[in-house]
Formats: sequence, C-alpha cells, structure tokens
Amino acid sequence: MKNIILLVFTVLILGCNSKKKKEEPISNSHEKNDLSDSPLFNTEIVEPTKLFDNIYFVGYGGVGAFIVNTTQGIILIDAMWTNDDAKNVIIPGIEKLGLNPKDIKYLLVTHEHADHYGGANYIEKTYKSKILMSEVAWNSIHDPNALVLVDPFGNKSSDLPLPQSYQKVDDKEIISLGETNIKVLLTPGHTKGAISLVINTTDNNIDHDVSIWGGTGLPNTLEENKKYLKSLNYFESFAIKNGVDAQISNHPFVNNLLDDMKLLRLRKSTEKNPLILTTEEFKRNIDTALRKSVIEKINSYQ
Repeated sequence: MKNIILLVFTVLILGCNSKKKKEEPISNSHEKNDLSDSPLFNTEIVEPTKLFDNIYFVGYGGVGAFIVNTTQGIILIDAMWTNDDAKNVIIPGIEKLGLNPKDIKYLLVTHEHADHYGGANYIEKTYKSKILMSEVAWNSIHDPNALVLVDPFGNKSSDLPLPQSYQKVDDKEIISLGETNIKVLLTPGHTKGAISLVINTTDNNIDHDVSIWGGTGLPNTLEENKKYLKSLNYFESFAIKNGVDAQISNHPFVNNLLDDMKLLRLRKSTEKNPLILTTEEFKRNIDTALRKSVIEKINSYQ
C-alpha cells in the first residue's frame, strides 16, 4: 500500500525572519494535518508580475510558475499543483500580462513534486507544448510506488492525470528559443530529479543572468543531504562563472520575492530592479541560508 504523506517541505528562506517556521518533518500520518498557516499552502493568487523584460511570475503566494517570453514563443517553468491551477491561474495570468498561452512551446518542470508538475497534463493536452524534465523526475512521477502527496485542496498526487510524453534534459544542456538560452544543471538533493536553471534576460535592455535553484527544502537522510550540498556547490560555482546576478524561486515566499514583486509592480523605469544582486550578495544568499542550513543538518546526523 502506498504511503500517503502531506507535502510539507522543509522551507529554507533566504532573508528569513523570526515569523518563518523552522524545519518541519514530513508527516507519514494518513490523517490530513491543518497546514493552513504553512507558507507553501498559501493559495492566494498573486497579481501577475513582470520581473525582467521577458520573465514574469504567475501563481499563488505559496507556489507559482515563471513565464519566459521569447521572439519564438513562451517557455513556461513549472505548472503548479493541478490542472485546475493551470487552467484557472496560470493561463488567465498569462493573458492578463498581454501574452498568448497558445505560444507556450515548452513546459520545463524543475522537479518531481506535485506542486511543480501538477498542471503539466493540461498544458500538454491543451497547447501541445513539449514537456521538459530530467529523466529521473519523469520516471519518478510515473512510478506507481512513489509516495503520494496531498495538496492544499485535498487532492492526492496519485490521482493527478500525467503528461504523456516528454523530452529529457541533461546536465549543462541549453534550451534555446528565440534569443533566450536556459542552461540546465542536474542538481539532485531536494529531490533526486531536481534541476537548476540559469536564464539570460534583460532589464531595461541591460543584460542579466537569472538563476533558479532546484528546490530549497532539505531531504531527510544523511546521504541525500550530502548530495544536496554537492549540488549546491556545483550550482554556485557555475552561476558565478556565468555571471549570474539575480536569483528567483517558484516559491515566492523564498528570497523575499513576494515583497520584491510589490515593489516591481510600482517600479518606475528609472528605479533599480530589487531582484538584481552583486556577486557578493548572491554568494551571501547561498552561504548564509542554503549552505549553512544543509551543513547544520549533515552535522546533526553525526
């Protein structure tokens, strides 16, 4: 019999404050706990927001998707919890931004948790978009023995309709569409099939490179946390070598993205984009939050 677990990730928040919860273990109980105060389960719809000249956020306060608009179509990054989320949150958000969802050429799924691939079936079926993800992640979502996750609405991941086909992405592969290149890194840790991304973009026509780390929550074993740390070191080194100067998360309560989006919606063209970082600020985010936390967890097993 499958184990049913609640989707309660360990949330590491860059720039966290005392109001944020500490690490929470994943429950193996068959009863649904009250997670209404968990930031992950925040289903308040966020105003669709332009982050850079061609990168936008749509979704909930707990999890969302990024739209990368190119001269040859849209790359959608992640698909939220369910087909209903894709139909009623992502697509209206794209349209509100003045874009056409029929232009979605690729859906790039960052890892095999239901809040990231749940709406992939709808996107594939409705827009004939290609699904891109790691081979490990694809095999995991189709594994009949995989753990069953429960979303904020009570849906079980085992009941989700899945995409029917995909295109495998490998380490250091570049996904190109129009003028946009997305560099993919295999970064197992948060999940075995997690990927991280580096995206070239512009802000007020000035070049920038934006990173997405493949899942902030820490895993539950010593071996997996060691893999997480190895992947984090790899990601940081690659990002710095490639001139990354911004970091965003598909969980917008991470990295203060919710607050930054409020500023961006009011931003004047002459004002600085709050998402842009110096190299030292980027390294500090990695070192003082992510690396510190995973090292502490590794040490807790000693």
